[in-house]
Amino acid sequence: MSKKNTKNEKSAAGELLDSLYLDMFHLIEAHTQCRIDIERTSSDGSILLARTKFQQGGQSLSTAQIPAENSAEFNALCRVKKASDEDISIERHPVDKENGYVEPLYWFSVLPPMSLRSAVDKFKRTIDLIAESANLQRELSRVLDGINRLRQTVALQ
Repeated sequence: MSKKNTKNEKSAAGELLDSLYLDMFHLIEAHTQCRIDIERTSSDGSILLARTKFQQGGQSLSTAQIPAENSAEFNALCRVKKASDEDISIERHPVDKENGYVEPLYWFSVLPPMSLRSAVDKFKRTIDLIAESANLQRELSRVLDGINRLRQTVALQ
């Protein structure tokens, strides 16, 4: 009877391992696609920034427009936050000058060009993708740990 229980336990462990390996492959695929999307949106944003600089001329942007140590304090519109289960999320705040949330896009011009606005959107999307990638990587690590523990358990039987 104990041989039959051992065989059933090994069979159940094998099915669980198969399920974990399948989860691992899906997570690897999702993580790879996420990394590709990060590269694509970051590259698109950089190209749009270059286009803006070309359209505005090289002298239209100066370091005097960027806040320095003696400038007024301001808060970030976007923050990385750990959510439940150690997942990472992005917390975005609306522009609110009274509370110190200012839009950096308007540091350079009252009417920023469309290419600069598009670049901002691309970089915001890149930040979201980076958080998603980190969460996928963390989940993949959990699955790999589960696979290793299960393999050690099966090896001991």
